[in-house]
Amino acid sequence: MRDNDGNPVYVFAGSYGSAGQEGIHLLTLDREAGTWERIGGAAGVENPSFLALHPNGEWLYAVSETNGGAVVSFSFDLESAAFQERNRQPSEGDAPCHLHVDRTGRWLLAVNYTSGSVCLYPIEPTGQIGPIADFIRHEGQGPRADRQEGPHAHSAFPIPGTDDWVVSDLGTDGLYVYRLDAEAGKLVLRCRTSEQPGAGPRHAAFHPKQPILYVIEELSCEVAVYRYDSARTDKPLEQLQRLSTLPDGFSGENTCADIHLTASGRYLYGSNRGHDSVAVFRVTDEGLLEANGHASTLGRTPRNFAVLGDEWLLAANQDSDEVQSLRIGPDGVPAASGRSIRLAKPVCLQIVSAK
Repeated sequence: MRDNDGNPVYVFAGSYGSAGQEGIHLLTLDREAGTWERIGGAAGVENPSFLALHPNGEWLYAVSETNGGAVVSFSFDLESAAFQERNRQPSEGDAPCHLHVDRTGRWLLAVNYTSGSVCLYPIEPTGQIGPIADFIRHEGQGPRADRQEGPHAHSAFPIPGTDDWVVSDLGTDGLYVYRLDAEAGKLVLRCRTSEQPGAGPRHAAFHPKQPILYVIEELSCEVAVYRYDSARTDKPLEQLQRLSTLPDGFSGENTCADIHLTASGRYLYGSNRGHDSVAVFRVTDEGLLEANGHASTLGRTPRNFAVLGDEWLLAANQDSDEVQSLRIGPDGVPAASGRSIRLAKPVCLQIVSAK
């Protein structure tokens, strides 16, 4: 299982597994054929739904998406496929669903979905997670009484080249931009941008060369495009565009989940749960989007996916218990390769290459 430079391609998968199961999986992917092999895993964490890698490529972090949730640190060795849990810290809230390590490797951000809160943790030199340094709970609600009765923080992503982070809150239709003050160990709110009422922002992606932010909205089933100007203190986010993730005429139930670009930034994808597809968008030179069709993920409920270079889209189909390899064509549209691997309730995919 080798990449184009002869190195193994490793993929971590999180899932809705019980603590008694190996809910974290270590897979290898053949970059040429798209075939999979499971080589190891880690147990001991209830619902390790989302994972994050440390920049040093030696430590892995997972949420435990439960009431009274937690974040957990692991060390791992790719060659032996061995995991060792280092420690865990409470998330001080319910259903932590996303986490991310900052570019320096010194800080970990996590969000609690049900509680609508954001946690900042220091990462110790050993890779262990220190006690919470800062904790912020959002307030408010949206127009959807069934899904937006209160705040529901869904993700925290660093904005490239800055110390700023964008937190998407599905419950309040808000994009919160925080600046990480590393010396003080604090998150400083720079602004809150209101999305369309009932949109339900969920995940974000960033153009690799331009200050453009793409947000996928779970409830409206749209992608919103923003220009980000870090020098502006009043309104650093300026909305440029909105496009639907669904084909014309679709009338079934659907919610959106994840969003990623190819490495080149030429194509962007957003996942549909219900239509069970990825919406494909062509990215213009200015960073705007043009609809470019849809591709089936060949399974049910693509909650998360990953993009490898400009070659593969790897879809985690939660409700059909599989991860599919879809080969990206010259037109940017992924197509079936006939390659998949069975995993129970896969939720998150993180790609890492051996050093």
